[in-house]
Amino acid sequence: MSKSTDERKTLELIKNHGEFKSNLIALSMSGDLNTLESHVLKVTQKWFDLARMHLLDAAAVDVKRNSRSVYSRSYYAAYNASKAVRYFVSGFVSLRGDDHKKVGELPGNFPDVDTWLSNLSLLYEHRLRADYDNWAHTASENVLTPSECLVMARKFIEAAEQFLHTEYKLKL
Repeated sequence: MSKSTDERKTLELIKNHGEFKSNLIALSMSGDLNTLESHVLKVTQKWFDLARMHLLDAAAVDVKRNSRSVYSRSYYAAYNASKAVRYFVSGFVSLRGDDHKKVGELPGNFPDVDTWLSNLSLLYEHRLRADYDNWAHTASENVLTPSECLVMARKFIEAAEQFLHTEYKLKL
């Protein structure tokens, strides 16, 4: 890959970086593994950057005036951190809407993985209601306040960063 290859091109051409790496090794063509790993890290970093931007957006919203935005941006903050972890560890994430259903499918060694599966699913449900439902009873179906969602998203991003640092020595 050339030095000018951007992260989107990496995602487009290398659908699963884990399989691609294994194939290079099997074919004794591992000379460019550092370049591949550099691109994987860049993609992972971009999703973490986006997670942080969504978190900042959620924190900047006046909860009383627009709670829907807090629910939505909080979810997207956690979702993009999840996507970064899942991509880095498994080698692949879907770039389509179906990936949202996998937000909680974290690696088995992720700390408190079952709790995060539940919490991320809750954030997703709240985001769906915030973004799509416009019925009088919608807000009463939320079990979390917008502020609780924001705190949960922040804690998840921190947990995801810590996981990648502890398990893979990544600093994001």
